[in-house]
Amino acid sequence: MLPIALVAAAVLALAAITWRPLARHAGTHPLVAIGLVLSVAAIAIVTLTPAPAGFANYWQGWGCVQAGWRPDWLPWPFEGRINGRSLNVWMFVPLGAFVALTGTRKPATLWTPFTLSAFALLLPLAVESAQRVLPLDRFCDTRDVADNTYGLVLGIALGLALRPARHRLRRLLPL
Repeated sequence: MLPIALVAAAVLALAAITWRPLARHAGTHPLVAIGLVLSVAAIAIVTLTPAPAGFANYWQGWGCVQAGWRPDWLPWPFEGRINGRSLNVWMFVPLGAFVALTGTRKPATLWTPFTLSAFALLLPLAVESAQRVLPLDRFCDTRDVADNTYGLVLGIALGLALRPARHRLRRLLPL
């Protein structure tokens, strides 16, 4: 197994290489591109590294845990407690917010935020598939897909609410 520090270093090195082309092609402020890349990097580091010993699932059987899609994933602070499900929600909120803030500069088109949103919505499925296939000793849980998608939707709503303020932010951060 690769140590978490090695995986984190590789993911952060890839993030350092990709933020500038992303800012240029997504037509966004460099800080939004950095936030977008770091959000994906953080998700990769948290979800695609080997599980700590106390949480390891050494035998997962033939499929993922299918515990149902009960809507009990109202995240903290709405529910008043922090648990694994609420952390799955909050982990994807920054990604959704940064996706919604893209496409504000040329050469981006109206479709840039929609395209990035589509890829972001596929990310929870990719994470759970990787947790199922790779030897990470992690649970593959269908509820995580719902929790992550809920976090993405919350983040996109937050980003859309912040879009009108982007002109004021450009004057403060003229990168």
